[in-house]
Amino acid sequence: MEQLIQASVIGVMTVVLTSLLKKTSRELALLLSIAACVLISLILLQLARPVVDFFSKLRELAGLDKTLMTPMLKTVGIGLLTQLCATVCSDAGENAVANLIELCGGILALYVALPLLEAVIDLVQTMSGG
Repeated sequence: MEQLIQASVIGVMTVVLTSLLKKTSRELALLLSIAACVLISLILLQLARPVVDFFSKLRELAGLDKTLMTPMLKTVGIGLLTQLCATVCSDAGENAVANLIELCGGILALYVALPLLEAVIDLVQTMSGG
């Protein structure tokens, strides 16, 4: 709850300040927006450790191989980072760059998830007797 309040206060203050700055210095407003995104991301990273610990515990209880859980966590991270960067670019008026970042993030997520897809293929082959 504390992190949400911190992120909300930073976010609202940033919106107010960037709205005022856009009239005089669009570049400074963009830098302020990026700095706020980094600061809020650092606040949210505090929450990442318990989540990763939970998934590690879940992996151990389920008896899953670590190589299967790691791609899933990386894919989630790629998705979040892609969304953040694309939004910043879009807010700066660079929609083409934002779209390319989203495309790159999607392809990278698939690339990182390849071990999971290979494990599914192996499982299906094993189940079908092939």
